[in-house]
Amino acid sequence: MTTRAPLLRDRRTHIALAGVTVVLILGILFLGAVPASILRGVIVEKLQGASDRNVAIGSVTRDSFFSYSPVITVHDLRVAQPRWAGDGDFIRLKSISARLSVLDVLTGSVQPDRVRINGLELALIRDENGRSNWNEDEADDRDKDENGPALTDLDVRQSRFSFTDRKRGLDLAGPITVDSKNGLRAEGKGTFLQTKASLSFTGGAITGIDPEADYPFEMALDSPALNLTAKGKMQGVLNTGLFTASLSAQAPTLKNLDRVIEAGLFGTQPIDLRANVRHKDKDWFVTKLDGSIGRSRLSGNADILKRDGRTKIDATIHATTLDFDDLADDAGLARAAALTRRIGPRVIPNTRINLSKMGPTDGQLDFTIDRLLSRRDTVFRSLKGTLSLDHKLIKISDLVIRLKSGRMTGGVQVDHRSGAPKFSTDLTLRGASISDLIGNGDIVTATMRGRIKLSGSGDTVREALEKADGKAAMVASGGSVRATAAHVLGQNLSGAVGKIIDDPKARVPLRCLVASFDAKNGVLTPGPLAVDTEISIGRGEGRIALDGETISLILRGGAKGESALRIVDPIKISGTLTAPNVSVAGLGKAEDAEKPSLGDVLKVATKSIGSALGIGSSDKQDEAFQRRPKSLNCDAVIAAAMR
Repeated sequence: MTTRAPLLRDRRTHIALAGVTVVLILGILFLGAVPASILRGVIVEKLQGASDRNVAIGSVTRDSFFSYSPVITVHDLRVAQPRWAGDGDFIRLKSISARLSVLDVLTGSVQPDRVRINGLELALIRDENGRSNWNEDEADDRDKDENGPALTDLDVRQSRFSFTDRKRGLDLAGPITVDSKNGLRAEGKGTFLQTKASLSFTGGAITGIDPEADYPFEMALDSPALNLTAKGKMQGVLNTGLFTASLSAQAPTLKNLDRVIEAGLFGTQPIDLRANVRHKDKDWFVTKLDGSIGRSRLSGNADILKRDGRTKIDATIHATTLDFDDLADDAGLARAAALTRRIGPRVIPNTRINLSKMGPTDGQLDFTIDRLLSRRDTVFRSLKGTLSLDHKLIKISDLVIRLKSGRMTGGVQVDHRSGAPKFSTDLTLRGASISDLIGNGDIVTATMRGRIKLSGSGDTVREALEKADGKAAMVASGGSVRATAAHVLGQNLSGAVGKIIDDPKARVPLRCLVASFDAKNGVLTPGPLAVDTEISIGRGEGRIALDGETISLILRGGAKGESALRIVDPIKISGTLTAPNVSVAGLGKAEDAEKPSLGDVLKVATKSIGSALGIGSSDKQDEAFQRRPKSLNCDAVIAAAMR
């Protein structure tokens, strides 16, 4: 009994193993001879995908009764459009044959390596939000690889495609063929941004090649809205997710190119650009960028990465020449011109700083501009710095602005992470000629220093500074002043008239000039405004309103020495920052003070003589005129202004 039990168990084990072996053998044989009717259900399920679109198949056949890699042919296939795309079919074809692994088909991981297509009608659709009927899960697939099919052979005959991309404004249709002689050819005609357009795409033959080998291609889009050509190679047959190319683009605006590459670019003047590009999954890498935007010439490179639903741009731009007007399209320039006609020319730019449309974009841009161009007279010559953007916080740091004389350094920031955009500046001026800055001819010659530290909120730079708080100062020590102007500053009529007659070009030393303003809600008030020359001192009061850029300042002064006849009226500065009007004590505009008219001199003399006789003057004025002014402590006043 004890001997028979183990023998019985061994016999049963052998029978069980034999049974499993038979099942496995039958299963393997079944895989090699899977009926086409079973494959039909698997194919329908695969084509329906997540959208549950309607799929209809006339029949499915296989080329041999037994094979683990048979050629499967699908006849009379129709795949309907998803509901959001409207009526009609996404795919219609007479037949498609492909060599497939039966196991891959049954597990749903189909990778055909030999495909024959006949009578294809392919309707590609993309809506305004970027949803496409060929990849409806694109929004959830940002960080996944987009490898193309592992094809070794592809043949397409008697087929057509249509491509309607509402987000890009592109609508094309035409024939598509792939054969061993001519390779891949697709030619479409239609419209791009409501202009006539044609598209051609050519690639190498797909016959008996390594599916991961480099695949050459050329593409050209020809339209009045954009001429775009690309020549390169895909890393794998028809692998549009991984390729390199040389690209050339001409368009009326950079925004038209962005309609195709979707990198978040903006409207500009006409472009003529060339670059080498590499595309990997969702990312773009741009090298050897070179060309023009309007009359601006630039070069550079950029990495444009998409991660976790955000776009990160790291770029370096070098412009030999740049006109900021080139960075706006015709519509933008027209709006700016209309605004100027309505409110007059302004010094403060109306540059938009509202970042609500920036979207999920971050990055860093290192820029160098060798020469700034402008259609208006400007003291600005070159520019360099680093712009960083992080969740709607823009910082321009290490900023260097070279002027006609001197330079400005510092930084600018726009913070739009919450509420209205907040604009702030911290800029330092050094080595600038006062005549270059304010155009006073040679009335005052001096080298200026300055500090601008302002902050405010608004959708544009102008709007923010119209409500800004902070401080702005310009100071100078040393230099000289035209003697006639120095006497006028000291309200010394006898000295001014004497110099006009004796030596109108004579000059006196300038001890210091301090124009320091405190800003509160866009109104700048002197703190202090003072000029100290060898023979006179002047102090200012009044205000500058950045809302409208209007000036209302008065300079009153006194002579350090004796004055036989004092001028009653002070120096008045009015007008705007763009066109200031300086009235020199009744002698007319500042630039005319060297040669005033006889009538102006007699008018001032009559009023001053009347004041000396006590006619038409106040006690306060008389007391001010009689008191000899004290010299400024220039070092202390300048240090306080520059803090």
